[in-house]
Amino acid sequence: MTKSKHIAEASIAYQSAVTTDLAVPLVIERDGDPFAVLIPYDEYQRLRTIETTTAYHQTRAWEELEALLSTLHGQPTGLTSEEIESEITAAREEVRVYRRAHHRGH
Repeated sequence: MTKSKHIAEASIAYQSAVTTDLAVPLVIERDGDPFAVLIPYDEYQRLRTIETTTAYHQTRAWEELEALLSTLHGQPTGLTSEEIESEITAAREEVRVYRRAHHRGH
């Protein structure tokens, strides 16, 4: 979906643009500023599925993290606060490096 058509809001009532083939998104503008996009219904459904799936996975990930943290907090440790903070900082950096590498791959 890299290409798109543009149409001014007032033009919708006067042109057959609404019934046009939506092979590419139709961007609707108001005073020259885009404010809506018409896309094929199949594409809308696909995007909604992605949104729903992503939200589900994010919720599950947070639930799993909370459970893990609850388990970890219940266990005694011989580490100092500074050592724990250092481990957390290192883990965050590992995630950042992984995400950057993964993002570049797409």
